[in-house]
Amino acid sequence: MSGVADIVRTLDRDRYLSTLFAPEEKQPHLLALYAFNAEVMRIPAAVSEPNLGLIRLQWWRDTVEGLYAGGASAGHPVAEALAGAIKVGGLPERSLTDLITAHEFDLYDDPMPNLTALEAYLGETQSRLIQMAAMILDRDAAPKASEAAGLAGVAYGLALILGNPRRRGVFLPSGMDATAAIAHARNRLGEALALLPGIPKPLLPAFLPVSLTETFLNRVSKRPDEPLHVSPLRRQLTLWWTARRWG
Repeated sequence: MSGVADIVRTLDRDRYLSTLFAPEEKQPHLLALYAFNAEVMRIPAAVSEPNLGLIRLQWWRDTVEGLYAGGASAGHPVAEALAGAIKVGGLPERSLTDLITAHEFDLYDDPMPNLTALEAYLGETQSRLIQMAAMILDRDAAPKASEAAGLAGVAYGLALILGNPRRRGVFLPSGMDATAAIAHARNRLGEALALLPGIPKPLLPAFLPVSLTETFLNRVSKRPDEPLHVSPLRRQLTLWWTARRWG
């Protein structure tokens, strides 16, 4: 599992840190889910043309389908770990394959057509990830977090897009500038936070990365033309403080 943990620590440190606040027996399965997501997300930047990215995404789609069919994991450490996460969380196959398919959009420079499409993309990627993490933490209680996960994923994902000026130009729909997008993200974040008191405490580690959303949005507001940069210490302290407050 150390290799899987290293992937998350390197490619998605905020989610890596969030797993430290989950029960110890759940941590390997959360790391497996987050490593799978990190492996899928880094494909567009790792290929020189879209067709190569489609091949890699299809490999993951076939691998996931094989796991549900009872097949082997092709000897891939992340796939092997993901099999355990699927079992523990009862993760739906459709959630994983839809996440893979959604990232096909990342391979192209086509503009996002409208806000509805943007929220659908963030729902299939960021929101699904939060919901699946909640299922790993407590599969019986997880349905109580579905609405909050949907809203939180949109807010957090939009903040990450705004923090990347190059991606912002592709992902923000025509007519939505950074100011409007920040306002929309804050609105979705407020709606999600309003639902948190009704979410069972065992599920809250799935939402911990979302606690960074306001920090990200504030930084983008102050430096809209620069890539997002929040110090690792600031991120870690925010996660720690939020975990204590929610606990």
